[in-house]
Amino acid sequence: MSKQPLTAVIVDDEPLALEGLKLRLEKIPELNVIAQASDGDQAIQLCHELSPDVLFLDLQLPGLNGIEVVQALQSDTLPMIVFVSAYGEFALDAFELNAIDYVLKPANLGRLKKTVERILARRTPENIDKEQAKEKYKLLKALGESSGVAISELEEWLSSDKPLPSAYCQELVIKNSDNEKVFLPVKDIRWIDAAGDYMCVHTDKETHIVRITMKKLENQLDDKVFKRIHKSTLVNVNCIKSVKALRNSESVLELGDNVQLKVSRNYSSTIQQLVESKLF
Repeated sequence: MSKQPLTAVIVDDEPLALEGLKLRLEKIPELNVIAQASDGDQAIQLCHELSPDVLFLDLQLPGLNGIEVVQALQSDTLPMIVFVSAYGEFALDAFELNAIDYVLKPANLGRLKKTVERILARRTPENIDKEQAKEKYKLLKALGESSGVAISELEEWLSSDKPLPSAYCQELVIKNSDNEKVFLPVKDIRWIDAAGDYMCVHTDKETHIVRITMKKLENQLDDKVFKRIHKSTLVNVNCIKSVKALRNSESVLELGDNVQLKVSRNYSSTIQQLVESKLF
C-alpha cells in the first residue's frame, strides 16, 4: 500500500511566483498542494483549517512577514516550514525557527525535489546521527551565511567535487507560443531587451515575452554572466563572439547568427572590463 503524499500550503504575495512554485511542486508525486495564500493572515488561517504537513512560505509578505507567521503558529500544530525567498541573508533567522529548508526563488524542479526528499528523511529521525548532524549543521550555517545558498544544496556540495552552487535564478517561468507555461533555463538566454512593460527574452531558437520589469529580472540573474549594455538591454557575456568599437565610446557586440547589439556610451566601461578580463 503506497504512502499518502505530503500535503502542502504555499504562500507568496507575487502571483507569478506563486504559480511558478505551484507548477513545479505539482510535478512531485510525493507532495500535494492543497491550498495557497497571498499574505500572512491567510497562511495562518489555512494552517488552522487544513493542518498541512508542509508550509512553503515567502519571507516578505504584506502584513505579517514569514517569520512572524511561524511565530504565530508556534503554539499550534506547526507544519514543517520551508522558507522561500529571493534573499539569502534571512537564512540564519529562518533556521533558528527550525525551518526544514530555505529555498532561494525561483527554485527549479530539481531543487524542490531535494527539499521534499529532505522532508521525507526528517520523518525518519532514527536514521540520523544527531551529533554528526549538529556538527555538520554548524559548518553549513557558516557557508550559507557567506554564500546565500540553501543548506540542502550545501549538503550536496560538501559530498562532491562540484563548485559552490549559485544563489541566482536558474530558470524562468514563461509562456510559449501555445500559451503554455514552461521553464526556460537561464543558460539558454542570449540577450534580453525591454518592450514597454514586457521583456523580450531571446534564445537561439525563439523569443519569449515575459511581463516583468528590467530591474526585477536583472536582480534575479547572475551579474557576472548578464551585463547591462543599454538602459533596456542585458546580454549573456558567454554569447559574445566579438566587440567592434564605434565613435563616441560606443561599440557593437557580435553574438553570431547576424545578431548585433549596440552598447551605449553609459555602459562602455562594462564592455571594456570584459575585454580586459578576456571573458569571451
